[in-house]
Amino acid sequence: MHNILLIKPSALGDVIQATCMLPVIKKHNPSAKISWLVFEHNKDIVVDHPLIDEVFVLKRRGNSIRTLWQLIKKLRSRKFDAVIDAQGLLRSGLIAWFTGCKRRIGFNNACEMAPWFYTEKYDIPTRAMHAVNGYLKLCEALGIPKLPEVTFPLPIKQHHQEKISALLNAQQKPLITICPTARWQTKCWPKASFAALADALKNKYQGTIIFVGAPNEQDVIKNVINLMQKEALDFTGKLNLIEIAALLQKSDLFVGNDSGLMHMAAATKTPSVAIFGPTDPRRTGPYNSKAQVVKEDFSCEPCFKRECKYDMKCMRELSVEKVLQACMELV
Repeated sequence: MHNILLIKPSALGDVIQATCMLPVIKKHNPSAKISWLVFEHNKDIVVDHPLIDEVFVLKRRGNSIRTLWQLIKKLRSRKFDAVIDAQGLLRSGLIAWFTGCKRRIGFNNACEMAPWFYTEKYDIPTRAMHAVNGYLKLCEALGIPKLPEVTFPLPIKQHHQEKISALLNAQQKPLITICPTARWQTKCWPKASFAALADALKNKYQGTIIFVGAPNEQDVIKNVINLMQKEALDFTGKLNLIEIAALLQKSDLFVGNDSGLMHMAAATKTPSVAIFGPTDPRRTGPYNSKAQVVKEDFSCEPCFKRECKYDMKCMRELSVEKVLQACMELV
């Protein structure tokens, strides 16, 4: 395989985790040309990436027929030797088929009839397997052995690091970065709990508390900061994804829900406390030896639901003291 297309448009954490395939493929075949298809809001993770030769960008919604047709023509013109669908949904399966590539590869248990469009299908031994191990198993099935160390390379450049250094000029350590948001409301620990935790960490370590998030999360994060007694820096919406990664590289601790930035912290090997409720850390937990998962045990979890009929008790009943203890073991 010399000309490969990886289809992994979303979500942010999934795109980050799928980058584990890049060094594996390149080590096996250094001359391989790797392309990546990604949604626009996640493109920073793969654009200007040293292991990726070309990036195809697609909007998540609202693409015109003309836009889609132009994309298909571009994909077909590249004459890929192999297309790997790491997304496993109907849309990604169709895109793989539209490339015209004769070798289309994916998981046998992919969703929404996606396997219909593959020429090669591989099984994941267990649904409890971590997503990263699934990607590496896919590489192994293609005859590409995994490397001794699993890494998630991100395109962090010197200018990203310099911007963060300037923002953090003279800030007191330890640097503790917190992201209190997630795509699902059911994944979110209460705002008051995050505020109390941030105050407790500030009292304990006299360091710098930094909040990060997407531009559309500014109001939520302002609410958390307003509930605090202590001061905190708010970088919400002020940094792009790779700049946040550079911030995490410099951070002494990250705390957050099951979210894309949790996986980014894992990619940068930042000591992390990951708060879990409706999802399963065995499948989507931080792939990071410096991380701790904190959760409560209820018979209804993991439920994988975006709405909760039990008033999110798995999050409400997780105490600040329990999360703080996990933080203290890492700082």
